Amino acid sequence: MSRKRPYADVQARKTAKSRDNHECQVCGSTDRPEGHHIFEYASDSGASASDNIITLCHSCHRKAHEGKIDLFLF
Repeated sequence: MSRKRPYADVQARKTAKSRDNHECQVCGSTDRPEGHHIFEYASDSGASASDNIITLCHSCHRKAHEGKIDLFLF
């Protein structure tokens, strides 16, 4: 069962996706934009800040979690 995200995190994701024009910051796709925490969500108290979230398409988000994309290059 998934856990409910805190309100601050939901708002930060919305802000980040709006800032990024709902466009993947890796490949430019606008298909299924998702917010990805640059620094770990659970381990950093500032993780829910919009400047810690980058917009990725579903495909690039999956690749980022698999270690196939280094977001620090972008």
